[in-house]
Amino acid sequence: MSKLILIMIDGISADLFENAKNWLPNLHALAQKGTRINALTPEVCGTSFPGRTSMIAGQTGAEHGVYGNKIWDGVEFRWATPEDVLTPTIAGLAKQANKSVAGLGYGMVNTQDCDLYLDPWWSDETLNRARTDDTSSAENKLNAYQQAQQSQALRAELAKRTQARLAQLDKARFATQVINPNGAKYQDYNSTETMTFGMLADQQLLDIAAGLACSDDAPDLILLEIAATDYFLHKYGSNDPMMQHSLRTADAQVGTLLERLRQVGKLDDYNFAIMSDHGHTAMTDAIYCDQILPEGVRWSSEGGMLLIAPRSQTEADQVTQILLEAGLETWNKDFLPKSQRDELLVFTSKEGALISFERDLKGTGENHGSSKYQSNHGMRPGSREDYRFCLFVGPDVPQQTVAFATASQVAPTLASILKLETQWQEEPLC
Repeated sequence: MSKLILIMIDGISADLFENAKNWLPNLHALAQKGTRINALTPEVCGTSFPGRTSMIAGQTGAEHGVYGNKIWDGVEFRWATPEDVLTPTIAGLAKQANKSVAGLGYGMVNTQDCDLYLDPWWSDETLNRARTDDTSSAENKLNAYQQAQQSQALRAELAKRTQARLAQLDKARFATQVINPNGAKYQDYNSTETMTFGMLADQQLLDIAAGLACSDDAPDLILLEIAATDYFLHKYGSNDPMMQHSLRTADAQVGTLLERLRQVGKLDDYNFAIMSDHGHTAMTDAIYCDQILPEGVRWSSEGGMLLIAPRSQTEADQVTQILLEAGLETWNKDFLPKSQRDELLVFTSKEGALISFERDLKGTGENHGSSKYQSNHGMRPGSREDYRFCLFVGPDVPQQTVAFATASQVAPTLASILKLETQWQEEPLC
């Protein structure tokens, strides 16, 4: 049938996927039936938004423009949004080919590429943070305002259409609303409780996907993500029982989706692509950039990658000297768009070191200290711990094992399954 469901499970490295086999029975059963990638590369900044984007864009960050969770806009480092993606994605190409697309909580898919759309439950934390730029010209502010108004109108119409479609689902069988763990109703809860609500939100989004996939007018492409696993990894690390619980829950959520489709005879209508956006590992040591760097330096950390936007060559030389003396190394800029390579400096830790770049949240006044996370991602490029798991399974997917693949091969594989014509140069994996 050439239909496809993409599920991104946040933060599950290739090694964790293998080592946690007993906690992931549904996923490992799927891996035996289709194409399993033993190690899929992360983006150079191995963090969430680059990883999500590379899965659907068929290009590297240098081409699609989302090279970090935060990107440089000429004034500041701000959160990337789907509107920052510079190249076509699998969602947009599918829609152009008259296939129906449902983006259900997937973080970096553009609403204009979707027939049905629900925001990620975590988007209040990132994508909805608008930048207020007092240095912009009146003309730029007016253009930004007009674009925002147009986008709002399109999103409102899409939300209306989506809710109308969800109202047609059997409410006794399928969820039709998604809890918002970051909404006003839950602001009094602590972070652990919010993470638990996030797990529930993940479940509801997958349940909505099942309802749509089981309907008479089922979408051709459904994009989903399970996001809570990354939160649990950051807070507890990979060996804590709470983290194990989040993995078991994610696996059960996938299993429930499969079972719902099987019960109504729809399972063979869909192929599945299931993978993570990046890996994870313990990075106990941190460099506090707000302490070690001179006041006013503009920086953004991507785990173990540090980006600097110097105001002058003098500042660039000063920052470089400080960071090299602290034991860091400069990194090449090939992963950045060409237009930004002269504007930014890139640093990372030396090979074998697992150091995170953070703020001194506890006010120690020291340049170095302990990380705020039990586990983190975005290590020095090439670190095994940041490689991610990936599998494809379904009636159009061969049974095979692939030892290694690059991130930019994922989208061509999705296109091959959907039988879409693209301009992507990378060979599909199956």
